[in-house]
Amino acid sequence: MPEIQFQGNRYPLDENENLLDGLLRQNARAPYSCRAGVCHSCMLRITAGCSPAVAPSLLTEEQIKKGYILTCQTRVTADLSLTLPTRDEVPGILTELESLNSTEIIIKVSTRLPFEVSIGEHITLVSNAGFEATYPVTGFSSDSQTLECTIVRSAGGSPFSAWIHSEARTGDRLMVIKNG
Repeated sequence: MPEIQFQGNRYPLDENENLLDGLLRQNARAPYSCRAGVCHSCMLRITAGCSPAVAPSLLTEEQIKKGYILTCQTRVTADLSLTLPTRDEVPGILTELESLNSTEIIIKVSTRLPFEVSIGEHITLVSNAGFEATYPVTGFSSDSQTLECTIVRSAGGSPFSAWIHSEARTGDRLMVIKNG
Protein backbone atom coordinates (compact mmCIF):
# COMPACT_ATOMS: atom_id res chain seq x y z
CA MET A 1 0.00 0.00 0.00
CA PRO A 2 1.66 3.29 -1.10
CA GLU A 3 2.00 6.16 1.34
CA ILE A 4 1.79 9.79 0.26
CA GLN A 5 3.50 12.61 2.14
CA PHE A 6 1.74 15.92 1.50
CA GLN A 7 1.67 19.15 3.50
CA GLY A 8 3.28 17.59 6.57
CA ASN A 9 0.92 14.61 6.74
CA ARG A 10 1.05 10.98 5.62
CA TYR A 11 -1.79 9.44 3.64
CA PRO A 12 -1.91 5.68 2.97
CA LEU A 13 -3.66 4.88 -0.30
CA ASP A 14 -5.70 1.77 -1.00
CA GLU A 15 -4.44 -0.51 -3.76
CA ASN A 16 -5.38 0.88 -7.23
CA GLU A 17 -6.87 4.02 -5.65
CA ASN A 18 -6.78 7.25 -7.63
CA LEU A 19 -4.35 9.68 -5.93
CA LEU A 20 -6.82 12.57 -5.69
CA ASP A 21 -9.61 10.32 -4.38
CA GLY A 22 -7.28 8.87 -1.74
CA LEU A 23 -6.16 12.30 -0.55
CA LEU A 24 -9.71 13.67 -0.40
CA ARG A 25 -11.02 10.53 1.33
CA GLN A 26 -8.60 11.35 4.15
CA ASN A 27 -9.53 15.05 4.23
CA ALA A 28 -6.26 16.29 2.73
CA ARG A 29 -6.44 19.89 1.55
CA ALA A 30 -5.58 18.95 -2.04
CA PRO A 31 -6.64 21.36 -4.80
CA TYR A 32 -8.96 20.09 -7.54
CA SER A 33 -11.79 21.18 -9.80
CA CYS A 34 -12.81 19.26 -12.94
CA ARG A 35 -11.48 15.78 -12.00
CA ALA A 36 -10.79 15.12 -15.70
CA GLY A 37 -7.26 16.53 -16.07
CA VAL A 38 -8.46 19.47 -18.15
CA CYS A 39 -8.18 22.37 -15.68
CA HIS A 40 -4.83 21.36 -14.08
CA SER A 41 -6.10 22.59 -10.70
CA CYS A 42 -5.04 19.33 -9.06
CA MET A 43 -1.45 19.54 -10.31
CA LEU A 44 1.16 18.73 -7.67
CA ARG A 45 4.94 18.28 -7.89
CA ILE A 46 6.78 15.13 -6.82
CA THR A 47 9.62 15.96 -4.41
CA ALA A 48 10.61 12.36 -3.58
CA GLY A 49 9.77 8.96 -5.02
CA CYS A 50 9.36 7.59 -8.53
CA SER A 51 7.08 9.37 -10.94
CA PRO A 52 4.09 7.23 -11.89
CA ALA A 53 3.16 6.79 -15.55
CA VAL A 54 1.41 9.96 -16.75
CA ALA A 55 -0.78 10.46 -19.81
CA PRO A 56 1.50 12.66 -21.96
CA SER A 57 -1.42 14.42 -23.64
CA LEU A 58 -2.42 16.03 -20.34
CA LEU A 59 0.94 17.56 -19.37
CA THR A 60 3.69 19.21 -21.36
CA GLU A 61 7.08 17.52 -21.57
CA GLU A 62 8.51 20.37 -19.47
CA GLN A 63 5.89 19.78 -16.75
CA ILE A 64 6.70 16.07 -16.69
CA LYS A 65 10.46 16.78 -16.51
CA LYS A 66 9.85 19.04 -13.51
CA GLY A 67 7.98 16.25 -11.70
CA TYR A 68 4.43 17.55 -12.02
CA ILE A 69 1.47 15.17 -11.96
CA LEU A 70 -2.29 15.56 -12.17
CA THR A 71 -3.62 13.84 -9.07
CA CYS A 72 -7.02 13.20 -10.65
CA GLN A 73 -5.34 11.17 -13.41
CA THR A 74 -2.75 9.32 -11.32
CA ARG A 75 -2.65 5.89 -9.75
CA VAL A 76 0.29 5.43 -7.39
CA THR A 77 2.09 2.14 -6.78
CA ALA A 78 4.96 3.40 -4.60
CA ASP A 79 5.52 5.97 -1.85
CA LEU A 80 5.64 9.64 -2.94
CA SER A 81 6.25 13.02 -1.39
CA LEU A 82 4.23 15.79 -3.03
CA THR A 83 4.06 19.56 -2.83
CA LEU A 84 1.90 22.29 -4.31
CA PRO A 85 3.27 24.00 -7.42
CA THR A 86 5.66 26.78 -6.57
CA ARG A 87 4.18 30.23 -6.78
CA ASP A 88 6.51 31.18 -9.58
CA GLU A 89 5.03 28.47 -11.83
CA VAL A 90 1.32 27.70 -11.85
CA PRO A 91 -1.25 26.28 -14.26
CA GLY A 92 -3.54 28.76 -15.94
CA ILE A 93 -6.61 28.79 -18.14
CA LEU A 94 -7.34 31.30 -20.91
CA THR A 95 -10.49 33.06 -19.77
CA GLU A 96 -10.68 35.78 -22.41
CA LEU A 97 -9.25 36.67 -25.83
CA GLU A 98 -10.06 40.23 -26.92
CA SER A 99 -8.94 41.23 -30.39
CA LEU A 100 -7.83 44.88 -30.49
CA ASN A 101 -6.93 44.82 -34.19
CA SER A 102 -5.44 42.38 -36.72
CA THR A 103 -2.10 42.17 -34.87
CA GLU A 104 -2.94 42.64 -31.17
CA ILE A 105 -4.93 40.47 -28.77
CA ILE A 106 -5.42 41.01 -25.05
CA ILE A 107 -5.55 37.71 -23.21
CA LYS A 108 -6.72 37.07 -19.67
CA VAL A 109 -5.42 34.04 -17.81
CA SER A 110 -6.81 32.70 -14.54
CA THR A 111 -4.23 30.93 -12.41
CA ARG A 112 -6.71 29.70 -9.77
CA LEU A 113 -3.76 29.26 -7.43
CA PRO A 114 -2.04 32.08 -5.54
CA PHE A 115 0.33 33.89 -7.87
CA GLU A 116 1.81 37.30 -7.19
CA VAL A 117 2.94 39.44 -10.08
CA SER A 118 3.12 43.17 -10.77
CA ILE A 119 2.01 45.13 -13.79
CA GLY A 120 5.00 45.49 -16.10
CA GLU A 121 6.71 42.36 -14.72
CA HIS A 122 7.56 39.74 -17.34
CA ILE A 123 6.10 36.25 -17.29
CA THR A 124 6.56 33.28 -19.60
CA LEU A 125 3.46 31.61 -20.97
CA VAL A 126 3.67 28.01 -22.18
CA SER A 127 0.87 26.42 -24.19
CA ASN A 128 -0.10 22.80 -23.71
CA ALA A 129 1.49 22.16 -27.14
CA GLY A 130 4.81 23.52 -25.81
CA PHE A 131 4.82 26.94 -27.51
CA GLU A 132 6.24 29.57 -25.16
CA ALA A 133 7.03 33.26 -25.08
CA THR A 134 7.68 35.99 -22.54
CA TYR A 135 5.39 39.02 -22.16
CA PRO A 136 4.91 41.89 -19.72
CA VAL A 137 1.84 41.76 -17.51
CA THR A 138 -0.54 44.58 -18.48
CA GLY A 139 -3.16 43.86 -15.80
CA PHE A 140 -3.53 41.76 -12.67
CA SER A 141 -6.29 41.02 -10.15
CA SER A 142 -5.21 39.21 -6.99
CA ASP A 143 -8.88 38.83 -6.00
CA SER A 144 -9.70 36.68 -9.04
CA GLN A 145 -6.11 35.43 -9.64
CA THR A 146 -6.36 36.74 -13.21
CA LEU A 147 -3.57 38.35 -15.20
CA GLU A 148 -3.63 40.10 -18.54
CA CYS A 149 -1.10 40.38 -21.39
CA THR A 150 -1.17 41.95 -24.83
CA ILE A 151 0.07 39.56 -27.50
CA VAL A 152 1.36 41.19 -30.69
CA ARG A 153 1.64 39.09 -33.83
CA SER A 154 4.39 40.03 -36.27
CA ALA A 155 5.85 38.47 -39.39
CA GLY A 156 8.37 35.88 -38.30
CA GLY A 157 7.18 36.24 -34.69
CA SER A 158 7.03 33.55 -32.05
CA PRO A 159 5.07 30.33 -32.54
CA PHE A 160 3.26 31.21 -29.29
CA SER A 161 1.87 34.48 -30.70
CA ALA A 162 0.87 32.67 -33.91
CA TRP A 163 -0.94 30.07 -31.78
CA ILE A 164 -2.74 32.73 -29.71
CA HIS A 165 -3.87 34.58 -32.84
CA SER A 166 -4.98 31.57 -34.88
CA GLU A 167 -5.76 28.57 -32.67
CA ALA A 168 -6.15 29.52 -29.00
CA ARG A 169 -9.61 29.41 -27.48
CA THR A 170 -11.16 30.33 -24.15
CA GLY A 171 -10.59 27.35 -21.82
CA ASP A 172 -7.18 26.42 -23.25
CA ARG A 173 -4.58 25.54 -20.63
CA LEU A 174 -1.27 27.36 -20.13
CA MET A 175 1.59 27.23 -17.71
CA VAL A 176 2.40 30.65 -16.20
CA ILE A 177 6.00 31.12 -15.11
CA LYS A 178 7.21 34.14 -13.18
CA ASN A 179 10.57 35.36 -14.54
CA GLY A 180 13.45 36.46 -12.37
